[in-house]
Amino acid sequence: MSPGRTEPAIPDVHLAPPLLRRADQALALATRHALATQRDDGSWRAVPDPRITETALCTLALARSPYPGAGRAAERGKAWLVAGAAPQRHHPVAHAVETALRSLALDTGEPVDVSHPAFTDRALSARARLLASVALHTARPTRGGAEPAALRAQLAASVAAPERLKRWTQVELWSAHALVELHFGDRAAALRATRLIADQQSPAGDFFANPVSTALAALALQAAAPGTAATRRCTEYLLASQLADGTWRFVSSDVWDTALTLRVFRGAADFDDRGAGRAVAFLVAAQNPDGGWPYRSGVESDNDTTAAALIALAGPRGAPAATLRAGLRHLAEQQTPDGLWRTWQSAGDPPVDDVIAHVVTALDRHVDRHRVPMAAARDWLAGRFAHQGRWRAGWYRGLPYATAEVLPAFDAAAHAGGHPAARALAATRNADGGWPVEPGDPSTPVATGLALAALERGGVHDATYGAQGLRYLLRTQRDDGTWPGVPLMYGPRPLLTHFPTQNHALTADGLFAVVRRLRAAGGTP
Repeated sequence: MSPGRTEPAIPDVHLAPPLLRRADQALALATRHALATQRDDGSWRAVPDPRITETALCTLALARSPYPGAGRAAERGKAWLVAGAAPQRHHPVAHAVETALRSLALDTGEPVDVSHPAFTDRALSARARLLASVALHTARPTRGGAEPAALRAQLAASVAAPERLKRWTQVELWSAHALVELHFGDRAAALRATRLIADQQSPAGDFFANPVSTALAALALQAAAPGTAATRRCTEYLLASQLADGTWRFVSSDVWDTALTLRVFRGAADFDDRGAGRAVAFLVAAQNPDGGWPYRSGVESDNDTTAAALIALAGPRGAPAATLRAGLRHLAEQQTPDGLWRTWQSAGDPPVDDVIAHVVTALDRHVDRHRVPMAAARDWLAGRFAHQGRWRAGWYRGLPYATAEVLPAFDAAAHAGGHPAARALAATRNADGGWPVEPGDPSTPVATGLALAALERGGVHDATYGAQGLRYLLRTQRDDGTWPGVPLMYGPRPLLTHFPTQNHALTADGLFAVVRRLRAAGGTP
């Protein structure tokens, strides 16, 4: 089907029972995989796929370390980078960051290029500062960005009067500041920064289990505070966390992955019997003292995960009332004067479509437990669609994700024939029956699953879409119940990461949506 083509509506009950039986078998396989990968503590936590960013930074840090074994580990990292790792191309800043980091790790001598205008975006300017700081430390020329003296002044000002930052972002800021101060010969200022860094180090030597933050801290510590316990522990952590293929991987997200998996699979009999209770218990235990939830255990709360947890814990056999009240109170406290929510508690994080929608959806699910005003947030989301012609998610790439996650904040029944966002998404289906992450791209299972879920939530009940999308998902499902995945989640923005657990849940979400609709319409297998 070509984009924009409209096909006649076909009643849901016309979908053949054999196809429904195959869908039930696919759901059983998908559910079995979800249960098989649940951890003993009730959570899900996947190791993300490798990418240049983490491996290049960790390689660079160890290549400059005198610690025993560091050189060999750096060589393994370089071998992986040389073997064909390609910089991401979906965004100019992502491509520039990975191109520069690969060059720095392999010591190719090329200038570090931060000249693209996209680096001036407030949310992305910190990427330019970090690259420029590492380039200065390694005597690499730069193209674009601030001159060294101006970079020094920017970092010093940020350290002296910081905004409220995420803790790992603060460590990265201090690390860049230390490297630049060393370049200018102020060892005392660099040493003060490393003391602040060391105060945030875990007993295991890492910084929030984040290899990006840990590698940058390692560069600063070994340059400004060589021989200290903090430097040794940091290096030992990097050595221990390198995987067999020579890579390091981005941070995992057990709380987010568990909330998403619980939200999608709850209602499947086997999952409810064997996995849901343990998942609920994990999420209850993972709640922070402030009432919010972190994306991974042990870090500060963020509004997106707090909302996601409250959505997953809604309904019967959910969390204790005290847990829910604390989470709702946290969201109420995080609401900004204009009636919106930031992604994190950090001052520099703007509101984004998916986070606002998740918060509104969570508050709707627990409407009898709070008095938080939501009209401004819903109006803001409606205005975003009117202005952009679509929604754009801040934490996942692609039209299907943004549409699927924002639509629950609205009443689809208010639009005859479905919400305009769902109708527009339907028209982007490819000829193979699947949907692309962005219009014009190849179809992928995760985009197709998200699109099918979005059509259901948006009130587009044309079985032509359901049948074709369902056949695509059945055709692409592996024998173990999973689907091939693509990098979809931003982290750190604008870099993309592929988390297998998230890919599985988001794809299965569409399969569940189609089957629920068909059964509701009488098309029982």
